[in-house]
Amino acid sequence: MATNPLISRRNVLFGAAGVAAAGLLAACGDDKPTTSTGTSGSSAAPAGGSFPTKVTHQFGTTELKEAPKSVVSLGWADADVLLALGVVPTGILDWFQAWPVGVGPWAQAKLGGAKPTVLKGPEINFEQVATLRPDFVTFTKSDNDKAKWEKLENLAPTLSGPTGVQPYGTTLKDQTMLIAEALGKKAEGEALVAAADKQLADAKAANPGFAGKSIVVAAAFSGQYGAYTRGDGRVQFMEALGFKNSQKIEDLKPASFYAEVSKEKVALLDADLTVVFGLGAGAELKKDAILNSIPSAKAGRLLIVSDADLVNAFSTGSVLSTPYTIEKFIPMVKDALA
Repeated sequence: MATNPLISRRNVLFGAAGVAAAGLLAACGDDKPTTSTGTSGSSAAPAGGSFPTKVTHQFGTTELKEAPKSVVSLGWADADVLLALGVVPTGILDWFQAWPVGVGPWAQAKLGGAKPTVLKGPEINFEQVATLRPDFVTFTKSDNDKAKWEKLENLAPTLSGPTGVQPYGTTLKDQTMLIAEALGKKAEGEALVAAADKQLADAKAANPGFAGKSIVVAAAFSGQYGAYTRGDGRVQFMEALGFKNSQKIEDLKPASFYAEVSKEKVALLDADLTVVFGLGAGAELKKDAILNSIPSAKAGRLLIVSDADLVNAFSTGSVLSTPYTIEKFIPMVKDALA
């Protein structure tokens, strides 16, 4: 089967670069969920959850009278938050089928041997969700499609993202706190957010040379380029370390978190540090004559990220993936700037 360019583009934009071909193409093939044998996930909230709960989000209010027994994670990286709070989802939507267990290596130990049903993303099969008999669905980071939320709400109380957020723009803090409050674990959620903030602050303090330097975080695929804006978690991560997103990119004022950049304007990707990832091997980008024509590339300040797990961790920006990104990515940044 030939690669679907729309699927390829979406994988790059959201971060599943370098995924096995079968995973990339699955969205245009069989849509049955991945079934697992062994210990099934138990979604009961751990001791300490206080119920009933009521949480307001962009589409209304979600109320839980008691600890849910079957939680289905459909929002991008919602499963990371649930696992960090001690709740193993019954089902996980793996947006780009990067991992057989539905979550990245930074979160897999939290499964504790449980094997949730993994639903093939990025599109939602509502009938498959219904078969899991959820009594709570998380959908906090998504395309903000109200019609999808309404279909899910007909199945079970469904938590969406905060009011006023752009598609896929739910921040680490908002995602964590929405889910934590719904599970009656506000204090635990606050502790997780504080820990992530401290890890970023410590990394910033340990690398004063990052302060004030301009950054472009970009994607490259099929000879096309684009850059992320401050509405995207990748840029928020870099700015938390002291970098400043390129004003040239912000001035493009895209309607979403991502601004397309034509080949003729590829110089817009120049910055004190240019970080690029794309679909396929990094070696292909290193041979890209157009990309390598920008000043930062000529000066050795072009950082091409080809490790699929790192790209996904960097793109996910959750309470569990953030420390993984700090550990793996910051040494690469320091080397590029050196």
